[in-house]
Amino acid sequence: MNKNIDFGTVADLYDFYVQWDVDIPFFREVSAGATGEVLELMSGTGRLSIPLLQHGIQLCCVDYSAEMLDVLRLKLRKHNLTADVHEKDVRTLALGRSFELILLPFHSFSEITEPRDRASALNCIRMHLQPGGRFVITLHNPAIQVPRLDGTRRILCDSPMPDGDATLRVWGTARYHGDRCLGEALQEYEILGKDGQLLERRELLLRFAVIDRPTFEAEAAAAGFKVLHLWGDYSRGQFEPERSPFMIWELGGGQ
Repeated sequence: MNKNIDFGTVADLYDFYVQWDVDIPFFREVSAGATGEVLELMSGTGRLSIPLLQHGIQLCCVDYSAEMLDVLRLKLRKHNLTADVHEKDVRTLALGRSFELILLPFHSFSEITEPRDRASALNCIRMHLQPGGRFVITLHNPAIQVPRLDGTRRILCDSPMPDGDATLRVWGTARYHGDRCLGEALQEYEILGKDGQLLERRELLLRFAVIDRPTFEAEAAAAGFKVLHLWGDYSRGQFEPERSPFMIWELGGGQ
């Protein structure tokens, strides 16, 4: 299967740009009672993995980007941590074992744009879930997400890089295609020198599904999952269709 988004082109810059940590306390609480390894899907460079490992959670980390996983392995060595890391596609996942808890954070499931591919992914995930286990997955709420996909070019990041000799500026332009329930975004990465001169420029094109509640519920049910909880934010607030920023699902149904 083709990779929908080539994160490898910006893997070395990803952590400088993506520093979102609002969900970390939530996932620490969700994972606290798990026995054995927790399966983290689409883990990327370990934005969530490292804090969970530091909290004593054993992890099996899966992502289809070799470059992103290379960054994760460097961070594991830096922090003297260990995890079972696999370069695999969630749509064809076959690890040969099952887990009490599976996580798919940061709304990454929406990167699987084709319904048939999402069905394949959900079926694979369910096959890895132990009886009585839990699958926690997060998605944007389209009611809040879609108005932001208006074609406006915005600065998403403008901050010094760790060496202090350069600045990373990231521009984003996102549009919504309602006829296909798809979003497209162009991210422009600019590395600027101390005097503001452009040292390097990269681009990353993202295509993502805009998945509403009925669609995901139907896809999850078709894969044999049942909804245990649906929260609207990371403080476990009730999901409010027109106000909640996220759909945070806790599913069961593994056999």
